Amino acid sequence: MKFVTLESLCSDIIDCPHSTPKWLDEGIPVIRNFNLINGHIDTSNLSYVDEATYLERIKRANPEEDDIIISREAPMGVVGMVPKGFKCCLGQRLVLLKVNRLKCSPQYLLYALLSDVVQKQINRIDLTGSIVSNLNIPDMKKLLIPIVDGDINKIGEYLNFIDENISNNNKIAQQLEAMTKTIYDYWFLQFEFPNEEGKPYKSSGGKMVWNEELQRDIPEGWGSAKLKDVIVENPKSKIKVGDVKNIGEVPFFTSGAEILSTNDSIVSGLNCYLNTGGNADVKYYYGEASYSTDTWCITAEDGMKYILPFILDKIKPSMDKVFFQGTGLRHLQKNLLREYSLCIPDNDVLKKFEKIARDIFVQQHNLLAENRKLESLKEFLLPLLMNGQVTVGE
Repeated sequence: MKFVTLESLCSDIIDCPHSTPKWLDEGIPVIRNFNLINGHIDTSNLSYVDEATYLERIKRANPEEDDIIISREAPMGVVGMVPKGFKCCLGQRLVLLKVNRLKCSPQYLLYALLSDVVQKQINRIDLTGSIVSNLNIPDMKKLLIPIVDGDINKIGEYLNFIDENISNNNKIAQQLEAMTKTIYDYWFLQFEFPNEEGKPYKSSGGKMVWNEELQRDIPEGWGSAKLKDVIVENPKSKIKVGDVKNIGEVPFFTSGAEILSTNDSIVSGLNCYLNTGGNADVKYYYGEASYSTDTWCITAEDGMKYILPFILDKIKPSMDKVFFQGTGLRHLQKNLLREYSLCIPDNDVLKKFEKIARDIFVQQHNLLAENRKLESLKEFLLPLLMNGQVTVGE
């Protein structure tokens, strides 16, 4: 095994524009530090700019398929790869790497940058004592990239194959989630659940009655209740986020965006995980799981268990505005949320939805469980492949 500089493997290394654009709710995506996750670009929380701003920000370089993006600070050394057909530009504190394909594949360089061999070099730069750690361009160019014996591009192909399987599983899980949400909206918000003849209830003339508590019409036979009358509150966790080693196959939910891993579970089945500090967020998961001391874990009895995640997801915007209060770091006011009024469907509709949703949740669980095993396999193989201890055969 030998080492070469990052600069020698790239046809170009381009710093991002050092300015903050005007953010828009829609337009052309801008990649920011928090969009770079474990070698991928997370598109679930994008920022946007208009066409003119986009053109200004790509004057130095236009991000193209398989280009690598690496962060200079906050935090340093996080990487992601531009996917096929993804039009975007860079935010601040990012650098674009154009890989010289005559030297190595973009996939190989991506995983090399993710390896401990390179990340430890970046961490040493982080210990220079400056107030704000910064991976500057000259230091970045000097990063030593391991070149193992044999066909290095096959290493990139193999690790990329694992990542593609993870990505495909995530896409299927997202499609299943979207399908379940569509059914929920159709049945419980538009009241178009199947009537006795299998036709949409409301548009087929189903009787609607006024509900005083909800101040609106609901299907005949449905009722209302407070959230506190429906939910089951799981025990408060004693585990702090800082005590979790992020090792294991059990998801560990926090009051942040990231879901960690552990070996020990607190709950099983379908549960909802709510942030209690900062900003409102609702996650839900079917299966064994654990959660931090600042996460509120709740579920519900009987059929309401399977619509509770979607109820909470729908009220998340108002949850952030109404139920999070305080100066400085805001906190979820549980007592206020417990008093939130819900529409309660009749048991027949709940049972029909439960049968559909439970099967979908099980499929999602199996896909995500397989992903955790694939991630563990990749984390195990990555250092061995980059150290030359394991080779990829034909």
